[in-house]
Amino acid sequence: MQKQQESFIERLQRAIEEEWKDHDFYNRLKGDTSNRLFRDYIKHAEDDELKHYQMFQHLHFQLTGKYHHFEPETISYRSFEGGVIRAQQDEFKAREMYREMLFMIPTPLAYHVLFTAMTDEMEHATRFGTIYGRLK
Repeated sequence: MQKQQESFIERLQRAIEEEWKDHDFYNRLKGDTSNRLFRDYIKHAEDDELKHYQMFQHLHFQLTGKYHHFEPETISYRSFEGGVIRAQQDEFKAREMYREMLFMIPTPLAYHVLFTAMTDEMEHATRFGTIYGRLK
């Protein structure tokens, strides 16, 4: 028996929650390093995650007539290096989900939002990969 496929709205709600969670995560992660380049890279991703959260909430409102309310979760990590690895993995997963959502879009309004978030996530993964490479 196949797992029931999530609807576009369910994925959008998950994206909203993940973007908020990542924004909070990066806000904490950037405080765990004194390296200015690392802080700048993480701050860039943090700002983008907030932008994505806002865009997704706006799209949700356009599609449903209401904003998505949820109980925020917190990402835990043990070290800066572990946090960077987790961040890069999360960025890859988000990019994959947004690509899948692009094929499901119920309205052209969603295209710009998803394409922007998807390409930003690829950039973030590159930035976190750079940080990780410089830690070694």
